[in-house]
Amino acid sequence: MKAYEDLTRRGKLRRTNHIARSALEAFGFTEASLRLMVDAGNTTYRVRTVDHTPVEGGLYVDDCYSLRLHQPGYQNEGAVDSELEWLSALSEAGLPVPQPIPTKEGELSVEVSVPGVPVARRCSLLRWMKGRMAPKLVRPWHMKAIGRLIARLQNHASSWRPPPGFVRRHYDRNGLWGDDTGTGYTADEVWSKIPRRYFEAFQEVTTRVEEVMEDWGKGPDVYGLIHADLGTEANVLFHRGEARAIDFDDGGYGYWVYDLAVPLVDLEGDDALPTFRDALLEGYSEIRSMPEEQLDKLGLFQAAFRALEIFWGTASTLRNPDSTYWVERREKAWLHITRALKLGSI
Repeated sequence: MKAYEDLTRRGKLRRTNHIARSALEAFGFTEASLRLMVDAGNTTYRVRTVDHTPVEGGLYVDDCYSLRLHQPGYQNEGAVDSELEWLSALSEAGLPVPQPIPTKEGELSVEVSVPGVPVARRCSLLRWMKGRMAPKLVRPWHMKAIGRLIARLQNHASSWRPPPGFVRRHYDRNGLWGDDTGTGYTADEVWSKIPRRYFEAFQEVTTRVEEVMEDWGKGPDVYGLIHADLGTEANVLFHRGEARAIDFDDGGYGYWVYDLAVPLVDLEGDDALPTFRDALLEGYSEIRSMPEEQLDKLGLFQAAFRALEIFWGTASTLRNPDSTYWVERREKAWLHITRALKLGSI
């Protein structure tokens, strides 16, 4: 058998399909169609079954699921099952999120290994939610709906008690640009390789953010379990005016205001940004309140996300010097930070 590392991308996916099929058997599906949706980080398939079992409530597509083969080494031990426990609790509470499907043994995930693939993959199965991504022309109502969604998720997080052994990443200094970012590199390894052109702005933002973190602490009034990656360009579906959250892979503990800042990052540079910001906060305030002291730092935490992109962009160039995606994203992040610093908006 040819070594896995010597295969073409198509050859690797052909073997990965065997993992997917074995995983489906563990979840009780022997007859199903698989369609590859994403092969970046996690490998994700759309699964169609022949059960013809209607799902009550109208939130999910009948006989349709998302099968995820989780990226080896990206999550800490136990983090995948913790995500699924969180999703199960959100689903039981009636929030619009993917519902995890247990295996035949009642487990939330299963580890699968097959001959010819050197690393076993942790696999999970979720119901496929109805909805579509936002169009290119975003309207204020999209942001208002996202604001409501974030408020509902944060309200649940404020009252939910995670089970013993629950583990998710943290969006504090260590998780944003420290030693526990998920990049596989330490802070020293990445910081020393950030191009001089970017470093001054990067350091200025990270210093300001860390000062706020130090001042606020991590009490439940400022810090809790957040999605951390909701926006008009990713991880939000819209259905009949409602925003629905998908892809909790990067969800973890962070500042409430950071969760609100992320959707605005997609719209930086748009002349209508103030209108979108007002719509986001209007939707949020319908369900949950946030003190002005925290809202005043919304722009700073947008810059924190951009600093995270500079960190990740640099780490990614260390791993893959020929990749242009993160190089371009890092440049864009630096431009936005520099502009914000000049305008005094952070």
